[in-house]
Amino acid sequence: MLKLIINMTTYRCLPTLIILFAFALALPAQKALQIERYGSPDTEKFFAGDILEYRLAGEDHYQEGYIEGFRMEDSLIIFGDRYVNVHDIESLRFDRAWARAGGTSLVVFGLAWSGFAAVGYATDGDPETSYRWADAAVTGVSTLAGLGLRRFFKYKRVRLSGKRYRLRLVDLRFKVEGWED
Repeated sequence: MLKLIINMTTYRCLPTLIILFAFALALPAQKALQIERYGSPDTEKFFAGDILEYRLAGEDHYQEGYIEGFRMEDSLIIFGDRYVNVHDIESLRFDRAWARAGGTSLVVFGLAWSGFAAVGYATDGDPETSYRWADAAVTGVSTLAGLGLRRFFKYKRVRLSGKRYRLRLVDLRFKVEGWED
């Protein structure tokens, strides 16, 4: 009796499994630019359509480009107006969202502290209270800390010239069609 129940359950799930497997095979895998860190299983991937900020070896400034595709056999990243070899990239730069958000929060906090203190002292009806230097100091320190946070921690830089990080192109497709390359 138990074998019959197991067989019926298996046969009932079989069409669903076949459909899921067929859809899984039909899903296209992608080409990606991958940053690997030595000793860490975590990677960061960039796909076609992402924006990349990079600095080439021997240059002083960063360039920004919209990734349109990859040429795996030549290790090239295709941007809108140029091709860049993966091995020529010396470092990458990313925006840090926490620095922007934290800096903005500190600036708003400082200005709100000063605004609430000024409005409170103006409307409390007590002639002995006034806007103090301590209120101005809190506003100034908070605003400067927020602007400094945004300025000095704005970017995360990944230097590829050392042995810690590696940049490579990976092809995650199962089968390459003739029209794809």
